[in-house]
Amino acid sequence: MKALAIVAVVVGLLVAAALKFGAAEALADLLQPDPVQRARAGDCLTELPQVSGMEERTVRDVAVVDCGTAEAAYTVVGRVPDQTQEQARSGKACEQFVAPGQDGYVFYNIASGERGYLLCLTKKG
Repeated sequence: MKALAIVAVVVGLLVAAALKFGAAEALADLLQPDPVQRARAGDCLTELPQVSGMEERTVRDVAVVDCGTAEAAYTVVGRVPDQTQEQARSGKACEQFVAPGQDGYVFYNIASGERGYLLCLTKKG
């Protein structure tokens, strides 16, 4: 029981230190798993921030939602596994999933030097 109390105090101190020294975002990433990591073609995502060209934005409140709801803003038209950050950033792997003349968007959560998934999206009409 004493060991459990010590662990709770240590965890509390780590959380307090993380918040104080600006590591709140890193802590949030550890505590909250990627909300769209299981998204597949045919799924829908909530609204994402508008970006242009090669601009990137961190998104914390994206979610997979029922495609029949008003929250559904994007349709996942493809998923490409085992991508580097550079590959995902280029979006070339998504070209096969987006029809000519249609606007395509990419979503990925890949740390530098790691590999992960790329979601290919189109705006719901």
